[in-house]
Amino acid sequence: MTKGLSVASFIVAGLLYAGLPGIAADRQLQISPTAQAPGGERRVALVIGNSAYKTSPLRNPVNDARAIGKALAATGFKVTVVEDATQTTMRRVIRSFGDELAAGGIGVFYYAGHGMQVKGKNFLIPVNADIEREDEVEDGAVDANFVLSKMDSAKNALNLVILDACRNNPFARSFRSGAQGLAQMDAPSGTLIAFATAPGSVAADGDGENGLYTKHLLANLARPGLPVEQLFKEVRIGVTRDTKDRQVPWESSSLKGNFFFVPGEATLSADEQRRQIEKQVSERVAAEKAEVQRQMQKVIQEMLAKQRADLEEELKRAGAPKPAGAAPDPLQMELAFWDSIKNSSNPKDFEAYIAQYPKGTFVALARMRAAPATVAAAPKPEEPKPAATVVAIVPPPKPAPSLKPVEPAKPVEIAAPIEKPKPAPVQVASIAPTNALVGMGIDDPRFPKIGDRWQYRYTNLGNNQTTDGVVEVNAVSQDGILDTGRSGNGEARSRAHSAAPSLAFLAGGNLQFSPYLLSFGKPNAGDTWRNLDAQGAGFCRQAATICNFQAKVVGAERVTTPAGTFDAVKIVLDLNATLGGTNRVWRVYEYWFAEKAKRVVKSTGRTRIGVFGAPDYDVELVSYQLN
Repeated sequence: MTKGLSVASFIVAGLLYAGLPGIAADRQLQISPTAQAPGGERRVALVIGNSAYKTSPLRNPVNDARAIGKALAATGFKVTVVEDATQTTMRRVIRSFGDELAAGGIGVFYYAGHGMQVKGKNFLIPVNADIEREDEVEDGAVDANFVLSKMDSAKNALNLVILDACRNNPFARSFRSGAQGLAQMDAPSGTLIAFATAPGSVAADGDGENGLYTKHLLANLARPGLPVEQLFKEVRIGVTRDTKDRQVPWESSSLKGNFFFVPGEATLSADEQRRQIEKQVSERVAAEKAEVQRQMQKVIQEMLAKQRADLEEELKRAGAPKPAGAAPDPLQMELAFWDSIKNSSNPKDFEAYIAQYPKGTFVALARMRAAPATVAAAPKPEEPKPAATVVAIVPPPKPAPSLKPVEPAKPVEIAAPIEKPKPAPVQVASIAPTNALVGMGIDDPRFPKIGDRWQYRYTNLGNNQTTDGVVEVNAVSQDGILDTGRSGNGEARSRAHSAAPSLAFLAGGNLQFSPYLLSFGKPNAGDTWRNLDAQGAGFCRQAATICNFQAKVVGAERVTTPAGTFDAVKIVLDLNATLGGTNRVWRVYEYWFAEKAKRVVKSTGRTRIGVFGAPDYDVELVSYQLN
């Protein structure tokens, strides 16, 4: 016989029902402690796992109940495990559990199976439940408050209630209310209630031998010196990580002291043990955040590389010549230089870049990462040398008829007879922002953080129609910023933005210019970018068409939008084009970038000469939220 384990016997409590169709026979297993409780403490547990539902069976609850029962016995608990319980059995064993707790000690109630909320009350569903309407739940299920009242009436030292019962409502189709998961419950004094997921949310049953929540509970239950509230925090960290925040466990606690399933070293006080555990958790959380940051950097690098490749492919398909005056070889050499040092921690590498390319594409970013003394001493050329940049960072998107003032980029609609080439389909990488990542970013106040949001309003000056859109940051690294633009109809696409200046046509002819320009360094008045190319400028790829984009920093200017008044840096961009060999166009775009908002706050587009297929427009920042 195993040490400390009494003869484990199955008690078939449902034999009377075995001959009746549709009625499950529940099973009970009594497990004696396999280890002595600390200090002779009395520990009692009731564990119920319901899997064999007639209409919506579950895979894991019985396995979970057996595993939890053994784990509790190994920490000194006398355990009753009930499998596939009927309503009668559930009420009977809960009543007996309450009577046993009246003798004192620590009580644990664990339930895995279907559960639901009705009118703010939580119900545990027996396997023989015959429920067709919402008003029948109270009669056919077991009120979770029945458990709490029995435990509270026992007046014992401490109670834990663990509910892994937040799965989909098996009767949802016949119910009027759309409530999901379980409702919030307040723990009575001396009690902790743990839910597999937050109130109103749904937990998955899981694909392994045990449910995801129970898997992490088992992994932490036997850890020495782990206070129970810290234990459930560890479970929450593991579950949220594995589900990418889709399932977030939740607790309600009114405990007045510490409880340890397995006490730590006797030489440490409870407070010292708690501080030690909290330190370990903090270190692990920091390591996980660092790993997330590395993953974000990789995603941004891959997105930027893909966008550059997409633009090159677009130019290749169209057979467009390089913009006049472009110097591809020096540019490629500069890009190769930057790629070789961008991950370096040695300031000397960036000093060398600044010395060789004082007006290079990445000079602002290089100054941020070079030694301060070198930044101050960085040579400034007498005559600005324009950066020959043939870089855009937006994948070719599909055209759409709606107007969208924010990401994603969409090509401008040009009036006939000019045809717009069909863009290649693109798979866009994205990181969805989650609660756990909000506020993360790099250690530079000029950069936005994950979860930062901006709402813009696009106004078509031709018909005075307006369209709103929202942009949200998904990832941030030294290489760039990944965001997602969502229009009024809910369509969303992600794009990456780097220190290299870039142009992209959005819907309605809105030409976007490096929206996070100031994050990578504040330009000087007079700085000029020549020979730019624009994503989505299919009209520039047509035969007998020449386009020239040139941007210049005008200087500081105060600007007012619906979001407020900002001290901004103003940039003017000129598009000079000959479309189809006959139509000469001069179009002027103006941009205002504000450090306070960490993004462009206003832009305009006006046709000065010729006929352009897109309207004049204004884009203004309506509101924003920075973390």
